[in-house]
Amino acid sequence: MRDLIVKIALKLGLYKKLVEIDTAVKNRKISRNFKKYGVETLVKLDETCRGVGVQVFPIFGTQLGFYRDHGFIPFDNDIDTGMIYSQRPDNFDEIMHDAGFHLETTFYKKEENKPLVEHYIYKGVRVDVFYLFDYTEADFFCYVADRHEFKEWKEANRTDGFPCHIWPLKKCGMVEREYFGHHFFMPEKTEDWLKDVFGDDFMTPVKNWTVGDRKTRVIYPNDRVYRKL
Repeated sequence: MRDLIVKIALKLGLYKKLVEIDTAVKNRKISRNFKKYGVETLVKLDETCRGVGVQVFPIFGTQLGFYRDHGFIPFDNDIDTGMIYSQRPDNFDEIMHDAGFHLETTFYKKEENKPLVEHYIYKGVRVDVFYLFDYTEADFFCYVADRHEFKEWKEANRTDGFPCHIWPLKKCGMVEREYFGHHFFMPEKTEDWLKDVFGDDFMTPVKNWTVGDRKTRVIYPNDRVYRKL
């Protein structure tokens, strides 16, 4: 039934509006879960990763919230984390499953059999794990998948995949900082990372911030990525 509705919406030129309505409904439920279980989810993730000798750290909006707001951004409803890919255990999805995290989506490139981004769910809270790879001697980088230019996601996944952008982030060590009464890993060059992603004025809250609004280090490669459910 859902596929039929999508086909009709595409034919009538209403698909974008349909996605907006569906997203708004889902976001209300996600926001409720996040307020209730967000901190528990992040602490559980940190403890799970520490248990296998892996450092996981806030990145993107979650990192910005920690640094600027000393907690979560008020209008955020998911958790963005990073992990250096070389630290990732081969059975990481099993480790996460045993800890109560359900693997929802993996983004990958067809020519490479490795996850670029993974989305997990814990008590209704979504946790994105962005993997960092070597870019240059001075930088890591990670992928962020974007919506297809005009195709519904299933069709995009069957055909040419999804566009993406990448963020170069300065290589550095990790330090521990306390938030919510728990110690989390944070990049030593957190301020540089935030400037690279959000621009020099990252300390000024912008509710509807989108990629490309400000001068950052974002790069739009020719790579296409695919979803695995």
